[in-house]
Order: sequence, then structure tokens, then C-alpha cells
Amino acid sequence: MKMLKNKWFMFSLALFVIPLVLNLVFYNQLPDVVPTHFDVNGQVDGTMPKFMGLFGMLFLCLAIHVFTCFVSVKDPKRNNIPDFMMNILFMICPLVCIVTNMTIIYFGLGYSFDVSFVMNILVGVLLIVLGNYLPKVKRNYAVGIKTSWALNSDENWVLSNRVGGYCMVIAGILYIVLGLLGYVTMGIVVILVATIIPCIYSYILFKRGI
Repeated sequence: MKMLKNKWFMFSLALFVIPLVLNLVFYNQLPDVVPTHFDVNGQVDGTMPKFMGLFGMLFLCLAIHVFTCFVSVKDPKRNNIPDFMMNILFMICPLVCIVTNMTIIYFGLGYSFDVSFVMNILVGVLLIVLGNYLPKVKRNYAVGIKTSWALNSDENWVLSNRVGGYCMVIAGILYIVLGLLGYVTMGIVVILVATIIPCIYSYILFKRGI
């Protein structure tokens, strides 16, 4: 019930109406099979029957969104997550769903654009935004560098998430640049490294008694 009283959560649910309306408007104009997956170079490498591709993907995103929000709200340390970070989390899944849905419809109608370019920009910007806010998040079980060592110590958490924030911002910038240069795979490696570094740092702090 607490989630239903959150205006940002309710707004995020309302956003799912956009892809639903688009599906209903364009459904009869689309072929029986629509593209639903793209490789790292932005080329179509997976398709689905249009009903599953449109409505199946929509309700899958909705289910993931509700589950993620529920877990975040039920976090015992929910009060340690700033409202602005929760609002960002509320927006991620519906916005991804809208972009994905519009892409499926656009390609299904016979048009095309550089999917890889758009995704590089979106992912990079998301990493930069989250990286800027990550150091401000206090210890919790939903958002941040949630290693067992960081969760066991406030100091470890603060230091690990500060490093994690720097890593995410740098990774976001590099991911955009590498993507524009055509090195998408290298950009993915950068993100993985940026994820691993704060986890290792958290362990090092733990071994130092922090």
C-alpha cells in the first residue's frame, strides 16, 4: 500500500500506458514477426511473433518494474536511500520499456536507425547520472556496492561507494566515446571492470579492518 501512495511510483506505472497505446495503434500495420533483439553493432539478430514481441515484452518490463520497486521499498534500510535515487530507479524500467517498444515498432514498420549509437548514449548517460549520486547513498540492501564487507560497515560502505561512483562516471564517459568510435565490446569490458574495482576495494578495506 505504501508504494501506491508514492506519486513517483504511480507516475512510473502511468508511463507504461505509452507503449500500450503504441502497440494498439500500430499492431495491424506490423508484420507477423518483429525484430526484438540487436547485437552490439545494432544489427537485428532476434525476432518474435508480434504479439509476444509487443505485449509480452511490455508486461515483462512491467512485472520486473513492480518487483524491483517492491524490493526497494521493503528494504529494511529504505530510509537510507535518498528520495531522488528512488525516483531515478522508478523511472529506469518504464523508460527502457518505452524506448525498446518504439524501436521494435519502428523496425517492424520497415524503418531503421543506428540502435548501437542510441544505446551507447543512453547507457553512458545513465552510468554518469547514477555514478554522481552513488556516493550520497547510505548503507542499504537495494542500491549501491552491496558486498558483504560494505554492508557490514558504514565506513567501508561510504568509501566503496565513493570509488564506485567515480568508476561509474568514468565508465559512462568511456562507454560513450568507445561506442562512437565503434569499440562497443571494449566499452562493455570497461563497465565490467568498473563494477569489479569497487568490490575488490571493499574487500581490501575489510582486510584492513574497515
